[in-house]
Amino acid sequence: MFNKITFDEILEGRRALLDGWGGRPGIIIIGAKGAKLRDSEGREYIDCTSQAFVLSIGANHPRVIEAVRRQLEETTHVVYNLDSIPLLLLTRKLAEIAPGTLSRVNFCLEGSLASESAMKLAMKNRPGCKYFVVFEHGYHGRNLLTMAASWTDPETPFSYFKENVIKVPEAYCYRCKFNLHYPGCNLECARFIEETIEKHRDGGVVALMMEPVQGNGGQISFPSEFHRKVREICDRQGILLIWDEIQTAFGRVGKMFAAELYQVVPDILVFGKAVAGGLPLAGIMTRDNLKVFDAGENAFTFAHFPLSLVAALATIEVLQEGQLLERCDRLNQYIIRHLRNLQENYQIIGDVRGPGLAIGIELVKDRDSKEPAVKEASEVVRLGLKRGVMFGISKYGGLGNVVKIKPPLVISDEEVETVLSVFEQCIAEVQRHG
Repeated sequence: MFNKITFDEILEGRRALLDGWGGRPGIIIIGAKGAKLRDSEGREYIDCTSQAFVLSIGANHPRVIEAVRRQLEETTHVVYNLDSIPLLLLTRKLAEIAPGTLSRVNFCLEGSLASESAMKLAMKNRPGCKYFVVFEHGYHGRNLLTMAASWTDPETPFSYFKENVIKVPEAYCYRCKFNLHYPGCNLECARFIEETIEKHRDGGVVALMMEPVQGNGGQISFPSEFHRKVREICDRQGILLIWDEIQTAFGRVGKMFAAELYQVVPDILVFGKAVAGGLPLAGIMTRDNLKVFDAGENAFTFAHFPLSLVAALATIEVLQEGQLLERCDRLNQYIIRHLRNLQENYQIIGDVRGPGLAIGIELVKDRDSKEPAVKEASEVVRLGLKRGVMFGISKYGGLGNVVKIKPPLVISDEEVETVLSVFEQCIAEVQRHG
């Protein structure tokens, strides 16, 4: 019914679209299956973006499709103050699989709202405190409060809450703010974080909010020791630790949660993106000894959307019953090893990093100066698309030089080989003409 479009309708639709993203490649996606996308011209692409980390178990997974189809025959909407079977089954399941003592769940439909929900709950549990400590390259959403807690362009008009946010350097070891080298640095960045929290005792720090792996900031992964140190700092200082796992939870790092990978349990964990196999769903999980929201403080019309809830139940089943988590870890080892071999031959590759299928390749003009190769990264992505591979890119934090490989966990071995071959072709061409 709605799968055909004329050229005029394309032009009119694009004219009418109030787009907050920009940089659209001009293709129209009409179908997807597994790790592949298909456009309106019949071309196929291996998707190394998982459509913004959403499709971890692949596009149109049959278990998700069947769960949604059955729910469509029952009801498509139940308001948030009524129970439904999908709601109760999913909250029970999440409490069962959640890391550590996290056992309470609050839902919404998108990540920015979930991040803000976490900040609101933290404020409720730290009355009288006004500051959030966040990382310089962090990203937590695009509503007003979460934009303040994220890297933003200095010229942005959306800076109303920045007075309540303290930004500190993270363990970005490739570009250490203190010009040190891990592990000889003794994690000077962690010492600086604690010192900063202590300096703001008068106003009071509500929480430290962080991504265990920074996605939009450049696929920056931190040493495991850093995660443990941050947890210890929060405990010593009596503040809450919020982990934004919107991009990492539900298989992306080879575990159900990054908290399992790094063996750190936050006080509040934010999830979204991959949880519902392609349908919108997000939320927070908290310790049961935290104060909860009062009536009306954090309830949303579509928060308990039945189609998303059953899709999430199916997604979790797929992750638990199959071998996708183990496969994700194996693919990481294979891809990272291959990319580091390429790094020896191509000077433009400055750093290769990331757990699971959340891999970043930082491109530089010169390895000594580490000058970001921004145009070159965009060119790699453009050339990849022409060759049938859709790479991700980080155009965030003032850098924009990190190419991302983050395909669905169901990507086949043959597709992985194609991705790596195309990546090398693109890197070779860019370096040759650079």
